Amino acid sequence: MKRIVSSLLVFAAAAGSLCGASGPQEARRDGVEAGSGVAPRSVGRADDERAIREAIEAFTQAFQKGDAPALAGLFTEEGEAIDAEGGTLKGRAAIEDHYRGRLSESSGDRLEVTVESISFLSPDLARVTGQTRLRSSNESVPLLGRFTSIFTRREGRWLLAVAHETADKDLTPHDHLLELEWLVGDWVEETEEAVVQTRVAWVDEGNFLLRTFDVRVKGKPALSGTQRIGWDPLTRQIKSWVFDASGGYGEGLWTREGDQWVIKATGVRPDGRVATATQVLTYVNKDSLRWKSMDRTLGGGISQDIDEIVMVRKPPRPSSAK
Repeated sequence: MKRIVSSLLVFAAAAGSLCGASGPQEARRDGVEAGSGVAPRSVGRADDERAIREAIEAFTQAFQKGDAPALAGLFTEEGEAIDAEGGTLKGRAAIEDHYRGRLSESSGDRLEVTVESISFLSPDLARVTGQTRLRSSNESVPLLGRFTSIFTRREGRWLLAVAHETADKDLTPHDHLLELEWLVGDWVEETEEAVVQTRVAWVDEGNFLLRTFDVRVKGKPALSGTQRIGWDPLTRQIKSWVFDASGGYGEGLWTREGDQWVIKATGVRPDGRVATATQVLTYVNKDSLRWKSMDRTLGGGISQDIDEIVMVRKPPRPSSAK
């Protein structure tokens, strides 16, 4: 019980998070599935949409494998690839040459694609828009971007006529937070003496995540407060601000490393002492997460690390519940 309460107190004061940052590649919004090319359906075009999704999946697989010929083969002979800086590759041969060099230098990079829409401009022409997330083998923060692609059907096969990338500056705050969307919902950790409950929801037109937390020890209130998670355009990182009901406050900067988020947190306790910590949030699956706090200080002195705790998603209430 003491461990649970102390961990929450430090977390609240130092802007840590028991619930933090798509599910990696599992993030979903409005029926759009990250990393798999799933797009909203258009009436009567299910087979064509499926073929386009398969082409997008083939593109990401070829990228992962470093297969430049296969990747270039997904373009028309006269296809164009335009990068975020405006550089243009024209023709399948030029695209293959570029990716042969690009992929040979980037072994281990992973590309994830989220399709937001597929719209058919004519029976044999479609426009696809969405987001990309490039995970470099030597970078902890993924490179985010957007894309607009034109697909054309040639001899029964959907091919890329134009693939146009744009920089992450075109992403909205909500776009940057989509990797945290799996957190939305209710979470709990229970022991014999303490219960920790937290709820996460989208607020302010989806530009922030608001988390409320409540700790009870032997049925009595011990700690409560709120945390707001958003995209900081100044540091170009996810940032959190936390306020507990006793008057403590703090903030944290988030860095993603695979399925973990490292949060450099600072805060002020109600008595005026400054607290700092490095907190690690680990995505286990869509219904489970782990959290720990280390490298902690309080009032200038060293504090003991907090062991990892596990929180699970609460099942939805029965429809008859009020």
